[in-house]
Amino acid sequence: MKLMQTIVEKNFTVKYGKKTYHISYVNSDGQTLALLNRFNWEVSDEDGESIMPLLFKTSSKKERMRFNKDSKLIDSLIEFCAKRFDEYKPEI
Repeated sequence: MKLMQTIVEKNFTVKYGKKTYHISYVNSDGQTLALLNRFNWEVSDEDGESIMPLLFKTSSKKERMRFNKDSKLIDSLIEFCAKRFDEYKPEI
């Protein structure tokens, strides 16, 4: 036998404040469609809307504040999940 490729996918559901977020992680040591047009970590809200703040040169002050708030939220959620990445112990 020879291992050709490894794909790691992990999904988390996190209650933060009054909202529920879904955090998805995918990584591979080869090419895979799972990583097409996405980052390794993706965060979406309870309605399935992806939270991926974008900031442009022309962004208003309000949009910049929203970007900063969303960026901090995403960083907190990813950090929380990364610390608990290996807690799942499946029965084999």
